[in-house]
Amino acid sequence: MLTNTKCCFAFAALLFVTQAQAGEVTVTDAWSRATAPGQEIGMVSLVITSQKDASIIAVTSPAATTSEIHTMTMDNGVMKMRQLESLPLIARQPATLGPGGNHLMLIGLKRALKADDTVTLTLTVQFADKSTEKINVNAQVKALTADQAQHHH
Repeated sequence: MLTNTKCCFAFAALLFVTQAQAGEVTVTDAWSRATAPGQEIGMVSLVITSQKDASIIAVTSPAATTSEIHTMTMDNGVMKMRQLESLPLIARQPATLGPGGNHLMLIGLKRALKADDTVTLTLTVQFADKSTEKINVNAQVKALTADQAQHHH
C-alpha cells in the first residue's frame, strides 16, 4: 500500500513539473538545459496553448535578473536573435517555444541550472479584451548533453 502511495505522489509531482494550467492557458513540456559553470544565460522551451487569441506580454523568473521572449531568424544566411515585446498566441493552436525559433531567455542567472532542478517562471498572457492571466510554470532542467528529442513526451 505504501508503494502505491509513493508512486501516486511521484506521478502527481511529475505532472506538476511538466504542465501548468490557469483558466484559458495551458503550458506543457517546459524544460531548460543545464548551464556550464559561469554561464550567465539560459533558455526555456515549452508548448503553450490559449483557448482565445492572446499574447505573452511578460516573463519573470526568480532564477534570473531578467527574463525575455526571444526569436531566432535567418538574415542573409546569418542566424540572428532578437527580443520580442510580446508573442502572439492563436486560439487553440499550440505554440512551441524552443531552440531555433521563439523561446524564453533567462539573462543574469543567479546560479547555475543543474540537471534535475526546476526553473520557476511566471508568464503573463494578455487577451484581446486587455484582461491578463498569470501562469506559473516549473521547467525541468535536463542534462547539458541532452538532445532536444529527449524533451518531448
